[in-house]
Amino acid sequence: MRRGPFVTVVISAGAAALALAVLGGCKGAAHEPKTPALSNAGETWCPERFESGPSDTCFAIPENPSKDTPILVYLHGMYQGHGSPEEWSAVSVAIDRGFAVVIPRGKRGLCAWRAELKDHYCWPQDAEDTQTMKSVVKEWDRVLWQVDALLEGGTHKRYVLGSSNGAFFASYLAMHSIFPGQAYAVVNGGPLGAPGAKSTPAPVLLVAGEEASDASAKTKELHEVLSKASWAHGFCPRSGGDALTVGDVESAIRFFKQDASGNLKAQNGAYPCDAVLSRR
Repeated sequence: MRRGPFVTVVISAGAAALALAVLGGCKGAAHEPKTPALSNAGETWCPERFESGPSDTCFAIPENPSKDTPILVYLHGMYQGHGSPEEWSAVSVAIDRGFAVVIPRGKRGLCAWRAELKDHYCWPQDAEDTQTMKSVVKEWDRVLWQVDALLEGGTHKRYVLGSSNGAFFASYLAMHSIFPGQAYAVVNGGPLGAPGAKSTPAPVLLVAGEEASDASAKTKELHEVLSKASWAHGFCPRSGGDALTVGDVESAIRFFKQDASGNLKAQNGAYPCDAVLSRR
């Protein structure tokens, strides 16, 4: 049986009481989810080091969480089955860097523009269908509440990292303010329309492989959309192709940590790449 990462977590008495409320389904809490079970019975699609959460999600808690432990929501690329072990392994680096990590799963059939993709899990891509976008994000509430309960009491800022198909969705979330993300990292993704009229600009990091590809071209297009909107962001090409790498995750983590510490400063509307971009 796989050992969940939260088994070794040492938490304060207050945090422990709150976690027990999650486990025991404490009645009377106004914000309590209807079914706060920590894991689902049966087979799980969750990667190694992650536990099953509600609403088809996975989560992991770092070994020594604190009142300031940030939460990273990872939006995967399209996949079928249990996904790419290399992708999950890269994302798990964030756990070792002190982030609690939440992995929601996209919806089957959303990328069925070809018959062979009908069973793949993907994220919404229709920028006009705002209700679907909001409904997908709403499904994350329970697992985020659960992770907050398992972490030591405090402020746990939320960050979003998206790759490929998930990067397009991450860019939409950033530009339409429908998720309270502190900052966003988009790896090999592009825009889904223009920024919303009432969007609050959050820091955005764009990472793309330098090899000529559709993903690289789409990331450049997103860079141009953000520049036109005077939206401060970092546009940081790196060597290699379109697959998510450990270096991409490390770059996102450095970007997020600079934001968390208050040291993320834009220069002429751009965040410098040298301070965040991993060369791995």
